[in-house]
Amino acid sequence: MNVFDEMRNKNAVYFANNIDLDLEEQLPGTMFLKQVTFDYIKQNNIKPKQFEILRDAFGNNSIHTYFNNFEVLKMEFFRRKEIRHWVESIDSTNGIFYYRWGDAGLRYLTLALFAEQHEVLHRADYNLSYCHKCR
Repeated sequence: MNVFDEMRNKNAVYFANNIDLDLEEQLPGTMFLKQVTFDYIKQNNIKPKQFEILRDAFGNNSIHTYFNNFEVLKMEFFRRKEIRHWVESIDSTNGIFYYRWGDAGLRYLTLALFAEQHEVLHRADYNLSYCHKCR
């Protein structure tokens, strides 16, 4: 299977690897992102495209992320005005600097907010193998 052809054929914006977690105990300040996210939604009258994914993104002391050392994305999508506004809003909090809010968690939230479920493809659904640090 050609991942790029599959994305084009399905009009997908993201091809995701495994879902992972960032933990508050390992990255203190991670959970501040929850309040920032929901404040942003309220202040900007956002209707999340994948509400269930967003709702479940935050545990008591963790946030879901995409294990993104393998990912394919459609740059047009991430350059959209509303997504740039979201990213700039996150950046303005200084949470990336102070709390190490990483691209993996932010990517997960961005897709939950702005991408339809069918626009996000998952590697596991295609039975594609992937090995990190294989020998």
